[in-house]
Amino acid sequence: MQNARKLRLALAASTVLAGSALSAPAFADGPNVVTTIKPVHSIAAAVMEGVGTPHILIDGAASPHGFALKPSQAFLLEGADVVFWVGPELTSSLEKPISSMADKAARVELLDVEGIEQLKWREGDQFDSHDHGDHDDHGHDDHADHGHDDHAHDDHDHDHDKTAEKHDHGHDDHDHDKDHAHDHDKHEHEEEHAAHDDHGHDHDHDKEHAHDHDEHAHEEEHAEHDDHGHDHGHDHAGGNDPHIWLNPENGIAIANAMATTLSEVDPANTDTYQANAKAFAEKVSGLEAEISAKLEPVKGQKFIVFHDAYHHFEHHYGIEASGAITVTPEALASAEQVAEIQSRVRDQNVVCVFQEPQFDSKLVNVVIEGSDAKVGVLDPLGTELANGPDLYPALLTSLAGSLADCLKS
Repeated sequence: MQNARKLRLALAASTVLAGSALSAPAFADGPNVVTTIKPVHSIAAAVMEGVGTPHILIDGAASPHGFALKPSQAFLLEGADVVFWVGPELTSSLEKPISSMADKAARVELLDVEGIEQLKWREGDQFDSHDHGDHDDHGHDDHADHGHDDHAHDDHDHDHDKTAEKHDHGHDDHDHDKDHAHDHDKHEHEEEHAAHDDHGHDHDHDKEHAHDHDEHAHEEEHAEHDDHGHDHGHDHAGGNDPHIWLNPENGIAIANAMATTLSEVDPANTDTYQANAKAFAEKVSGLEAEISAKLEPVKGQKFIVFHDAYHHFEHHYGIEASGAITVTPEALASAEQVAEIQSRVRDQNVVCVFQEPQFDSKLVNVVIEGSDAKVGVLDPLGTELANGPDLYPALLTSLAGSLADCLKS
């Protein structure tokens, strides 16, 4: 019986390791870095190039809105040295898993880092006023100089201060052990934990820190989550738009923040991180003229987006949408909202209505009925782009190209 259990655990270990092989670090001596969405993963990959490869949680066509963590991904969080994520404003479902499972990791909420230009959520689904005064400048004037010292994090007094977490990894500032629920049971978690230990991550998960990973608890939490009006973290009242990566200057600020954190966690590779962040900034800055030239001929053309995810990109390049079909993609538009958008498309000479590859296009087809509007595709995550350091610059140029192609006469 004992030998059979050992064999079963060994098989579980090999299965988990094989499943995560594609995202495993390329260099054994690099830190274990976990990211959430593809653009954040791309920036981290650029900063870590030559040292290691970050993991990604929300890959492919998966949407960050209402994302559900998988058992193998829980394994990644438990072994993390660093976690980079935008914050609960974008992925509220990951707040508890990150705070409890990655309690020993340096956790950085990118929405809060130095140098990020903040924009308030636009109210409603019609925002044709093009109000450029709705942003909260977090050190944005410093962007003329992309040096790393200008993006230090110690000016921020928030719960996820990465330096404090780095020096006190034993401190669990969120007591979620009793109520934290995952969509896998204890038996499967024990098998994954054995695989986790075999992979070199020696974390002492004693009984006091055991996670109750039964499906019943997960279903209760999921039901409670869904009762909040399908908001999934998008509390727009007075909040900031979390799609910060779509402003290229924010992307540079994110890279600088990552280089600072990684240098503290892994000081032996500081020079590499800093040099990579500088190279990333130069590459992204070099795209500005190309993107602006693409968009200049179609400025003033009216377009509707599927959901309000592109404000940071629009605001930066001065080409703002006239409205959105739905404020958040997980909240279905009412018949009244659809009728309003239909009228707007017909009456205001809307040239293009953009769908997104992650969501059903039927609603877009309904919206353009009876009009001459074309249908385009905008993808804020780079769903169909290959993961890696080149995804982020490709994402920016792809957005510009999609807008220009659909809006041209």
